[in-house]
Amino acid sequence: MTTTGPVLAHPSTGGTAQVEREQIRALLVERRPELAALLQVGPSGALLLPTTAGRGIEVGRMRRRGRSRWVVVVPEVEGARIREPASVHAAARVAAEAWDQRRGAAVSPR
Repeated sequence: MTTTGPVLAHPSTGGTAQVEREQIRALLVERRPELAALLQVGPSGALLLPTTAGRGIEVGRMRRRGRSRWVVVVPEVEGARIREPASVHAAARVAAEAWDQRRGAAVSPR
């Protein structure tokens, strides 16, 4: 079976991806309250964390190794780095740390 369209909206996810995305959003805001006014949802359904360089960090679902999983895409000088956190809590932590690094802030130990 070929999946088309955003993975978040695909029927095979059973709506769980949207619930998990909102959990990640809540965890991000809990860790970094200033993100409440900055977080966006992109056309694919991924959460977007803006950075000063104009390239944002994305937290979304990606089909990897035969199944959909959460990934955090962090822009780098030559492209981007994809991280594959093991849980929604880990996705929020990885995204918050990447956002801190992009903003030049100290990484919080939370």
